[in-house]
Amino acid sequence: MSEGYFGKREKLYLDDLYSALISAHHILHYHSVLDAYGHVSVRNPDNPTASFWLPQNLAPALLTSGDDLIEYKIEDGEVMEKEDAEKRQHFSERYIHAEMYKKFPGVNCVIHSHCTDVLPYCVGSVPLKSMTHMTGFLGSSTPVWDISSASSNHNFLASNLTFAHSLAASFKPATSTSFIYQKMRSALPPSIGGKPPDPSQFPDHPVVLMRGHGFTTCAASVEHAVFQAIYTREAAIVQSTALHNQAAWALELDGAGMEGKVDVEGGGKIKSGKVGGDVGKKLKFLSEKEAGDAWEAMGKAVGRAWKLWVREVEVAPLYRNEVVKQEEEA
Repeated sequence: MSEGYFGKREKLYLDDLYSALISAHHILHYHSVLDAYGHVSVRNPDNPTASFWLPQNLAPALLTSGDDLIEYKIEDGEVMEKEDAEKRQHFSERYIHAEMYKKFPGVNCVIHSHCTDVLPYCVGSVPLKSMTHMTGFLGSSTPVWDISSASSNHNFLASNLTFAHSLAASFKPATSTSFIYQKMRSALPPSIGGKPPDPSQFPDHPVVLMRGHGFTTCAASVEHAVFQAIYTREAAIVQSTALHNQAAWALELDGAGMEGKVDVEGGGKIKSGKVGGDVGKKLKFLSEKEAGDAWEAMGKAVGRAWKLWVREVEVAPLYRNEVVKQEEEA
């Protein structure tokens, strides 16, 4: 699953995985990717085609122990144990996770977020694209899934298998295997799947935006999925800031990038002429090859960030992770 928790299989203990899943929720809350909503799941390494773990319906920051985690069936998103179905509350969008694991056998972690910084790219015509080397995993395009294409139920929740199946399908459009994901796979250490990619195992896009809702991301490890979620937010912040800066520069009084003049006393309205050119076209985005090469390099360094992020939430009073790792018990 990951170099830290799914490396050599004989050294993986489920308590280590539970601890990582709880830490993932804390980290994403700490970095403003999750708030009171959103969730992270992990595939069951002992039963990879049958089940996955997802927390019960709690705010991410409040998860504390293995008792907060529930095992669900990949087949239909329902609970494995009847006792869990009766005693605990469940996320209505757990079907997102079930369908992702069903469609992509190589995916082992799925994250769903409503991050505010990303939402503007879920509702407009401006595409979210990779601009920096840290966000190369996005490639040269990020799809936007519209739930209205799957149903007339417009509450925007992927709360059944039909909606979730439609969302999962948007990760892998009917095209050739993505160059960027081949680069992503080659960036992984051999112990976690760093071998020639099997196109049937993975999506073309690691991130899909959801109109009026948020985004979903997936990866072969917990660490990589968390990295992608955090840097999807960073990508949105950088691109939004760059667009604002470019637009402001185009309206400078010295006329740079603008035809006509600005009537400052009249409230900043353009008296005549128009802003010259398309602001977005003046920005430098990464090409598909640049994005792939950048992620091939950065994907190998995800562990450094993960260790920092775990430590950040360990020392923050809000977060409690009471799962005792097997290595700590020895």
